[in-house]
Amino acid sequence: MTEQIQLTGVQATLLGPLYARAVDSRRPDPVLGDESADRLLNRFGSDLSAKLSVGDRMTVILRAKELDDWVADYLAEHPDAVVLHLACGLDSRAFRLDLPAGVNWYDVDMPNVIELRDQLYPDTPENYRTIASSVTEPEWLDEIPTGRPTLVVAEGLTMYLTEADGVALLRRLVERFQVGEMMFDAVLPYTVRLAGYSRFLARTGAEFHWGIGNPHTLELRVPGLRLQREQTLVDRPGLAKMTAGERAAAKIMNSTRSMRNALRLLRYSFVHRPVEKVELTGSQATMLATVYLRALDNRSDDPMLGDRWAEEAVQRIDFDFDKFKMGARNAGSVAIRAKALDRWAEEAIRPEMTVLHLGCGLDSRFERVDPPAGVEWYDIDQPDVIDLRKRLFPESPHRHTIASSVTAPDLLDDIPGDRPVLMIAEGLTMYLSESDGIALLRRITEHFPSGELLFDAFSCLGVRVSNRFNPAVVQAGAHLEWGIDDPRSLETAVPGLRLIDEWSFTDAPELDRYPMPVRAALHASGHFTPLRRLGRMLRYRF
Repeated sequence: MTEQIQLTGVQATLLGPLYARAVDSRRPDPVLGDESADRLLNRFGSDLSAKLSVGDRMTVILRAKELDDWVADYLAEHPDAVVLHLACGLDSRAFRLDLPAGVNWYDVDMPNVIELRDQLYPDTPENYRTIASSVTEPEWLDEIPTGRPTLVVAEGLTMYLTEADGVALLRRLVERFQVGEMMFDAVLPYTVRLAGYSRFLARTGAEFHWGIGNPHTLELRVPGLRLQREQTLVDRPGLAKMTAGERAAAKIMNSTRSMRNALRLLRYSFVHRPVEKVELTGSQATMLATVYLRALDNRSDDPMLGDRWAEEAVQRIDFDFDKFKMGARNAGSVAIRAKALDRWAEEAIRPEMTVLHLGCGLDSRFERVDPPAGVEWYDIDQPDVIDLRKRLFPESPHRHTIASSVTAPDLLDDIPGDRPVLMIAEGLTMYLSESDGIALLRRITEHFPSGELLFDAFSCLGVRVSNRFNPAVVQAGAHLEWGIDDPRSLETAVPGLRLIDEWSFTDAPELDRYPMPVRAALHASGHFTPLRRLGRMLRYRF
């Protein structure tokens, strides 16, 4: 007896894995051994054999086997867990695993899939339920009990979601269930583009949307999420049981890193923590972009700056960082800038010195520099930024905060002026008007007997380029104003000021980490003054 299945788009893709599991069950020594898949396949009249390539069949089986093992391990440690099997399709995972009696298992999928599933699996255990809903709809979560360890399993789902829907789903799950694990497969971004050539997807009308490059980035976008394991699929033990054609496909896929990681499994733990709701706009919002990029750098395999405090801050902030349209590729320049200023600060700082950290935002420079005893450190920014900062960073007896615009005429009134000063300003001067910037520098040099001023600056061309093309500036609705073409012009504008160093991003030793074409282009641009001065560091003494 056969049944006509009316599924299209993403839902039709469940037929391919069903066929792969059925073929595996017919082997003398199957990898997965899903006998129910073979029984179901015999009831359908669809010709599924031509819809999956040899490589696709191989990865489907290895993926399912690995997830089965992970789920079994989790349930052995948490026999009272709640399991959410998202986009379950016709998968028999709930039945081929030996579920502890205390586990509650929920298979979730679209209504027409669940209707079909309920017909095909009429006899189910008492601790098993199906829920008919799109996983991206929040209402279905109301049916799931809370207060217990929760395991979320999703196979063949994330790539069909948009990135915004996927991140929102993960955040809802963490916030509602508080503690547990998530296990799902993910493709690389380039795989999303190549999926357009898939015959299987073309026949179903489905499309890939979301590729996850660095899996650590989800830790920053979903507070409480922690990556526990990243597993490729083309080298698993079950491969030895497969056909020569499947092993050959695995060998080809395993030959390069990009192909090996094209599809892999990600396993996260999660513990929900309270987060701070943040609503900032304009130039103040750009500091959120900065701390986010530093956190991305810290989550990379080889961080340039290593700002773990930035990562901790981002995980405690409820803010849509995706609005900046920035990712790991943007983190390098921010990390290079911060590291260069850190080096200068460590060289300049002395005991019994005053430090003015202007436009501090959520910068952890105090923690990174670790100033010597006797230093009085002042973090200065707008009141709402300082209020947030106090909630995220620990206090120190010699670390003070001042909630004020840096251009306020009375900014320095409560700061003793009898000691040398070190002024550090990162990502600040370009947001000031030229008159306000010069007035600020004059007040500092008049208030303190001596010191150094360290800050980054754009040229006038750099200001125009950033206002048009810098994602953080554009998306935050900010506007840059002050460009400094000739840094020696400040020596005339601010009496007593003397330029002692001008350092361009094109001089950064960290550029050696970039691919050769990029590195060569950046070094070459350093020979042209207009390009060299687009963005650089300035160091003055008075």
